[in-house]
Amino acid sequence: MSILPEQGRVAFAALHPAVTFAFFAGAIVLCMCFSNPAFQALSIVCAAALYLTLRGRRALPFIGGLGVALVVIALVNPLFATQGDTVLFTWWGGRPYTLEALALGASTGAMLVAMMLWFASYHLVMTADKFTYLFGGVIPALSMVLTMVLRLVPGYRRRADALLTARACIGKGPAEGAGLVERARAAAAALAALSATALEDAIITADSMRARGYGLAGRTRYALFRWDGRDVATAAVMAALLVGAVAALVAGGTAVTFFPTISLPPLTPAGVLGGVCYGAFLALPTAYNLGERALWLCSLSKI
Repeated sequence: MSILPEQGRVAFAALHPAVTFAFFAGAIVLCMCFSNPAFQALSIVCAAALYLTLRGRRALPFIGGLGVALVVIALVNPLFATQGDTVLFTWWGGRPYTLEALALGASTGAMLVAMMLWFASYHLVMTADKFTYLFGGVIPALSMVLTMVLRLVPGYRRRADALLTARACIGKGPAEGAGLVERARAAAAALAALSATALEDAIITADSMRARGYGLAGRTRYALFRWDGRDVATAAVMAALLVGAVAALVAGGTAVTFFPTISLPPLTPAGVLGGVCYGAFLALPTAYNLGERALWLCSLSKI
């Protein structure tokens, strides 16, 4: 379930769901395609900036944790991958710790961190009702299943906290200082109750949606979302920027090889244009949110 951000954090989320979904799809797919460190840095910076505009200071622990994960992945990769000509040092019977493996680990970690940041923002912007609106008419059954899966973890966690608290209040929880066996028994009882509740909720939801005619041919749907001029303009700008970024990718202006030595692509006009288009594309949501925030603060100053 998405939070309700303050003024200045909902501009991008207020766009049509097709526009926001297309943005995240493009950002995540391109994030997996680009191995150039400059492009990966752009992806991480823009993804972190968007997440900060959505969650404010509450985003800092998550971003800091991902930064630590990036460093760990980069440092650990040469312990398993020994390819590369530039040996920094040897360890454990002469196994080489190479610069190329370190760079590959940093690239892999950067891609994972960027993807996690984009998915974190996606979870806040693309709520279940938007996803159902987009795909409910095309793949109604799969759309409903995916919606239920996306809400399963947060809902399951809240229900688990309520159940454990209730069991502790009636004396069914583990006693203070209880051993491992007793705590495991209490956790198993709570898990059994949660599993039964989840199955029952799924059956009730399926029966309810079937009774309402969900997924039937010719069924009309009520939607709160309508295309307007801003959606059309944003979609056109996104398409143009995506074309520039993909053109640079196809032209090979962003290809990086790590073995046997690190080889970066030459600086070409196509690569520079692709980087500018890619950065502008990724920065669109943050620009929307910051622009609305600035307008909101400006309006407050005139009161």
